[in-house]
Amino acid sequence: MMKSLFLVLLFAGFAAAQTYPEVSLDSMNFIPADSLRAADSLQAAGAALRASLTDSRYLNDTITVTGVLTTDTRVIRNVGGHFSFYIQSLDGAEWGGMNIYTADTSANVLNAGFGSIDSGSVIQVTGRLTKYGTDVWGNFELIPIGSATVQPIPVNIMQVSGPRPAPTEVKVSDLVTGELSAGGQVHLSTGAKYKNSYVIVRNLTVKTRTQNSSSGQWTVTLQDSLGNTMSLYDPSMYFTGRSYGATPKYVPPPVGSKIDYVRGILATYSSTGYEIIPLYPGDVKIGVFTPSITATGFSGRRSTAFPRPTDPVNVRITAVSISPDPNVKVDSAAAYYSVNNRAYVRVKMTPDTSNTFYASIPPQDDGSFVEYFFTAWQDTAAFMSMTPDTSRTAFFYYVKSSGYKIRDIQYTPFKDGNSGVIDLSVTVNGIVQADTNDFPPEIDHRNQATKTPYVYIQDGASPYSGIVLFDSVAYGLHRGDSVSVTGIVSEYSGMTEITVDTVKVIQTGRPTYAPVVVKTGTVGAKVSGDPTAEQWESMLIKFDTVTIKNNDPDPSYSITSANGSFREYTVSDGSGECRVDDDGNNIYSPDPHDTTYGFYILKKGGSIASLTGVLRYANGNYKLEPRTNADFGTVTGIMREQAGVPAAFALDQNFPNPFNPMTTIRYSVPKAGVVTLKVYNILGQMVATLVNQHQSAGAYKVTFEATRFASGVYFYRLTAGSFSSVKKMMLLK
Repeated sequence: MMKSLFLVLLFAGFAAAQTYPEVSLDSMNFIPADSLRAADSLQAAGAALRASLTDSRYLNDTITVTGVLTTDTRVIRNVGGHFSFYIQSLDGAEWGGMNIYTADTSANVLNAGFGSIDSGSVIQVTGRLTKYGTDVWGNFELIPIGSATVQPIPVNIMQVSGPRPAPTEVKVSDLVTGELSAGGQVHLSTGAKYKNSYVIVRNLTVKTRTQNSSSGQWTVTLQDSLGNTMSLYDPSMYFTGRSYGATPKYVPPPVGSKIDYVRGILATYSSTGYEIIPLYPGDVKIGVFTPSITATGFSGRRSTAFPRPTDPVNVRITAVSISPDPNVKVDSAAAYYSVNNRAYVRVKMTPDTSNTFYASIPPQDDGSFVEYFFTAWQDTAAFMSMTPDTSRTAFFYYVKSSGYKIRDIQYTPFKDGNSGVIDLSVTVNGIVQADTNDFPPEIDHRNQATKTPYVYIQDGASPYSGIVLFDSVAYGLHRGDSVSVTGIVSEYSGMTEITVDTVKVIQTGRPTYAPVVVKTGTVGAKVSGDPTAEQWESMLIKFDTVTIKNNDPDPSYSITSANGSFREYTVSDGSGECRVDDDGNNIYSPDPHDTTYGFYILKKGGSIASLTGVLRYANGNYKLEPRTNADFGTVTGIMREQAGVPAAFALDQNFPNPFNPMTTIRYSVPKAGVVTLKVYNILGQMVATLVNQHQSAGAYKVTFEATRFASGVYFYRLTAGSFSSVKKMMLLK
């Protein structure tokens, strides 16, 4: 307490010099009911949801708020050197919750009192209101003022260490009907008022749980008795499978376990709808423990990976009682399998060790589809811990006499995108479409982060024909290499990949597969595993004639901030937006800071004649990953320069001229109409269309980027109605 008072006094002079409006948390959070009802209605109709439907009228304003801490700054631990904690209004949870996040990690900010506050304290904080997540699901965050060069306004402790507020009772049915990823309906109109607030949800069952093999993070789906679902999110140091917590490598209760209640912070997320963040020990109360059945994560879980009609398939599990009663043991287990969606057949499993059980599924006819799950018994009570689910399961295989291909690794009939051969060793052939020259382990100049190199192979141009190779064994491959690859299949952050053990180059210099032309809306804004997007994962695809719709889609890492950006942007061909990432070895970036490194800066409203790249899934989005400059068609930036109506048509000489590789062309149109601006080579062949659209009267400038063109003389022609004008320019490299 003395330290906090000292900090308040230390910065008191600054605080007095600058004041900001004090706003109540409920006023700041409040969203009109008609906006929320519109969001619900549009969602049900499958329409695009406007982020503005859940924006606050104070968004991006600097304000002062007062609240009681529902968690202190030591609990949320997945934020690096930042502080992240939650406050709530003193008079209740409705519209009262708020996340405070110190985006700046300089000592100037971190020493402003944030590290010395405890749950139950009443505090006052001044900061800029932002929204984490740019879509309709975004959660409000208050970013305290201050940086390494800007003096912070310290936290004002108004009351020290009282009790945490009691959680507010919420039902899953108030939040969602069904499951969002399976076509369910999220209820913003009845649930949004509890976002960032401390709530309690009762009488749940664990529906699914999966763990990221790299980070250790758990993804857990909870459902009520009606099948309505929400997820459990694990940033708390007490409930994480990651390595940093007070109870590291926390394991959530297995599928089928009964949860009496979960207390925690309520948030929204695009792929799950609502999620709850338990904070402290005791915030999750388990009623009935089901046995823990592990059927993935080890190479011996199934053999063979690709069964033939004469092959029995052996399956193996580990089944352990997690009941706190040490006398409760797993008695027995069984496997259930179905062939071509017929009735399930039960096979009793044989104990191998005290916790391991195995069974054999008999050979099946060529072309058969087999899916399977497991049950276990403890103290003679049956628990179905791996249930069949028509929307998601990793346990299936196809029977083929020969000719297994990449499709047999990538394709799943379910909606989660998971391969049927996870953890198993496979051998497939393909041609390298992208190598480490295309996606190098380069240094990110802004934050000095080393990027992971990638290698992609395909064995065709049909859906599900591509896969990413991981591990340095593959990093010596080159585009056009025909290869045979052996390795272990895994799912990592939504991508199916092969961790390569051995690779054999059969032939070099083979032609690569042509990119498949896909609409931006086919792959953009889709949830992980959506089959319309998933079928093109790790494949070379192409968008035709796209416009840059958003050059800064991540406000938390804005291109205008000291943090720098992810260098991502969105493009659309009119069918919907898709993200484009910057991992490739090319000179295109939406970040104006990158002019320092000789990059071509892509601006909102600019157009790209064609855009090719590998489709990848990361951080909740399918993204196009262009490789080199050759993956970009002609890039143009069109901008209206000034208001007013020009007196006459005009086409100016480009500047600079000669140029390399960029030049600007200005022109004027005195009346609205269809305008075209095209570039021709010395032979009179059209090589680029810079403008082809209806434009209002005005003066315009177009940026022409000619990296792909050879040195020489070119002509550009403006046509608008009956007006036509041609001028000459020279590209000199």
